[in-house]
Amino acid sequence: MDTRFITGVLLRCFIYGFVLLLVWFVLFLAAGGWMYDFHSAMFDITRHEFDVMNYCGMGLLKILVFVGFLIPYIAIRLTAKKQKSTN
Repeated sequence: MDTRFITGVLLRCFIYGFVLLLVWFVLFLAAGGWMYDFHSAMFDITRHEFDVMNYCGMGLLKILVFVGFLIPYIAIRLTAKKQKSTN
């Protein structure tokens, strides 16, 4: 595969993951009460537990997006740039 294709896929995945994180955050801020009511009807959780689960989930998603997509994207770009300058 071409490195441009791989870097394009990684960049798009990073952007989509970050957009998902932003949507989750905005929904949590705007409709957090409704989301808690909906989930607490199904599961016996407190508001604090619900908040902690959401913040931990957002943190995990952010780490996965950065480590899984952005760091490999940067590494491939730097390697391609270095390889191009030596040729």
